[in-house]
Amino acid sequence: MVLVESLLSAILRSDGDALVMHVGEKPYVIAASGTVDLSPRLLTVDALTAIIDQALPADSRRALAEMGAVEYDLPPAHCAPGERFTMVVARGGDDIWIEIRRHRDAAALPHSDVQPETANSRRASAPPVAESAPAVVLPLARTAIRQEPQARSVTARKLAGLDRLLRLAAARGATTLYIVTQSAPSIRVEGEIAVLDGEPVLSASDVASLLLDLAPERSRQALRSGEATEWLCDVPDVGRVRCMSFRDHRGPGGIFRLIPARVISAEQLGLSREILGLCAEPGGLILVAGPRASGKSTLIAALVDAINRTRSEHVVTLESEIRFVHESRSSLVSQREVRGDSAEWLAVARGAVRENPDVLVIGELRSPEIVALAVNAAEAGRLVIAAISANTAASALARLLDQFPPEDRDRAQLALAESLRGVIAQVLLRKTGGGRAAARELLLNTAAVATLVAAGKLQQLPAAMESGRKHGMVPLNDALVAFVQSGTVDAREAYRQAFDREAFLALLKREGIDTSFVERLA
Repeated sequence: MVLVESLLSAILRSDGDALVMHVGEKPYVIAASGTVDLSPRLLTVDALTAIIDQALPADSRRALAEMGAVEYDLPPAHCAPGERFTMVVARGGDDIWIEIRRHRDAAALPHSDVQPETANSRRASAPPVAESAPAVVLPLARTAIRQEPQARSVTARKLAGLDRLLRLAAARGATTLYIVTQSAPSIRVEGEIAVLDGEPVLSASDVASLLLDLAPERSRQALRSGEATEWLCDVPDVGRVRCMSFRDHRGPGGIFRLIPARVISAEQLGLSREILGLCAEPGGLILVAGPRASGKSTLIAALVDAINRTRSEHVVTLESEIRFVHESRSSLVSQREVRGDSAEWLAVARGAVRENPDVLVIGELRSPEIVALAVNAAEAGRLVIAAISANTAASALARLLDQFPPEDRDRAQLALAESLRGVIAQVLLRKTGGGRAAARELLLNTAAVATLVAAGKLQQLPAAMESGRKHGMVPLNDALVAFVQSGTVDAREAYRQAFDREAFLALLKREGIDTSFVERLA
């Protein structure tokens, strides 16, 4: 337990409330004066696994493997007599989060009229956890999310049933909780829907009661009349949740989307050096492409996080739904949620440009006017990161240019050839061992690519990518075949996600991989 004692000593030296350790990040202590970095080195999977093995008993390690999250009260330490510490661990594959929380004795705290609110003080009224239940579903410690005017805190009293379901969903790595009449609660994990084991079927009155208890006053009348409504709330020990109600042929229902309080980092996503290099560009346009539910928002959040850590810039994001909250680090990050139509998007985007941001993030290029604004902003020297629904890099550029009227097409091609920095096209695949992997196509705006874009010869871009491998470009089929070769993804799954299937099969054969599965799929 020598390692654990040293970690507790680090908390005491900084007079901190918690020590946070996350794969791919530096360890730091949360104290009243702010965060205190403990080491310049980034934490590895092996390092955090070693801490888990030393600190947690066997039953807690088993619970962690089964549930994905566990809380354990650490035994008294020689270095901290009279102090009590709790270790909270969550793990999903190689993504490990550890927090050691310090439980201060209220009597020992300095007296003041107003005590700062901490994660521990918010949990002070929670019932004690029995020692016989090591796999308690708890949140990972995160900086508190700022309240929005329409968001409200939800008390544990009102969320006696739903709070437990949200905790279960969060512990299993779910992005969404579904409550439907005449069905047991379900969750979405890694894109797949699954029923929460051991939960009873809910009646219409059960669902209605949960929704009415959770909804703010302005939404309750809509619920009583059967109209759809939505709202945001901050649930203690879970985080921010977007709530949406509906009514179908069986009765009322609710969808609860869990908004992660921490961004998945570029290191966790395994972004290449060339993709991260785009984040260092002083200006220009970066397109993030992919079909629906392909992880575009997650990828963009990782790019913003990389900029936030490495550059001192003013970053403004425009999002239809804030799924990842960025706390300003080296940069000043301002996130705007836009829920209206294309006209409202355009008004908000124009307002954001007038604020003179260094980096502008547009969550969806949803109209010709927004596309023109993005290109113009990139031409003016801003770094613009924008999402567009398309399967490949070439089709993303084609779709973008199609937004311009014919008489403006030539000028748009020249502007795009000048301002484009790169296109990342992504698809998600089911891994053979469970979970999902992202295959990414990367197009960089080399001189050859810029010439083709300026001339409108987008159909030749795939060939330019083939010859641009020396610059770091990656055709989608290359990424798919690499996953098949490593055994990460089954060849049939990669085939289903391939856009140019004929070329994909030819590449498999060239690499000596059996393609007879195609006949079985026919």
